[in-house]
Amino acid sequence: MANEDTAWIARRAYALWEEEGRPDGRHDIHWQDAQREWEALQSGASATTENAERRIREARQEAPTDIPTSESAAVVRPPSPRGRRKD
Repeated sequence: MANEDTAWIARRAYALWEEEGRPDGRHDIHWQDAQREWEALQSGASATTENAERRIREARQEAPTDIPTSESAAVVRPPSPRGRRKD
């Protein structure tokens, strides 16, 4: 487990301990509860990442292949009215 993971779990276990009124002898329960919460958060984050990656792949497959590049788009773009002189 990474240091960031352990630090988050420790902070959460401490918060749970405080929320319960700082009872004695329940540190293992608070740690386990915090660890379960961390695992649930990580699982949700992994699912979200996998879903986003899948949607990106699908969008790339469905995208038209003849999208103009920025250079070719600049050639057909009309001149800006700001650059014209007033007569």
